[in-house]
Amino acid sequence: MVEFNRHSIALLQKIRRTAKEEQGCTIHYDSPTLEDDLRKLVMSGVSEELLSLIESFLPTQEPAAQATPNRTYRGASQLIDDRSRISTSTRVYRGRIVSG
Repeated sequence: MVEFNRHSIALLQKIRRTAKEEQGCTIHYDSPTLEDDLRKLVMSGVSEELLSLIESFLPTQEPAAQATPNRTYRGASQLIDDRSRISTSTRVYRGRIVSG
């Protein structure tokens, strides 16, 4: 869903005017399928100017990239698999060597 404010309405007016001049299509503000109509318009082939206006108006379809923080585990920034260093007779409990 597109959020309407002064900036987005002015941008939509520019898009509407340019699309009518270029493609001869009419875009309605109150259309429930406004986003789909604009995406179809882009797929039909438009000028660079109109494309940049539509891109700045529509929200991206990609999910926001989640920044995964580098987690440290007990002071080490990278986990190292050291199973090869431990012999088979050594007992390991919860990642620690247990004497026994």
